[in-house]
Amino acid sequence: MSVKQGVTAVCRALSIYFLIWFLDALTYIPSDLYSFFHYGIAPITSGEVYLRNYHLISVGFRLLRMVILFFAVQWFYRAGPKLQAYFLAPSEADDQPRTS
Repeated sequence: MSVKQGVTAVCRALSIYFLIWFLDALTYIPSDLYSFFHYGIAPITSGEVYLRNYHLISVGFRLLRMVILFFAVQWFYRAGPKLQAYFLAPSEADDQPRTS
């Protein structure tokens, strides 16, 4: 296996990891939405306002995380030249001569 094929395999493995993370976040959406709608669109008490806003922020950030993960899955699966350049970048240890 060449180094380029190894980098592609690592990128695909990370892509699968991100896909599983995305699917995990997807399973929480129904409970988050249920919690948000439980407090209604027009809450009565200040406690209900707080909880509605709390759940709204929770749903919003979960959706944002899912969008980022969705694009990360695609980006890592393609294993384009930028990712390969990142993973194949020479380190300082490679620049020093070896003595042994």
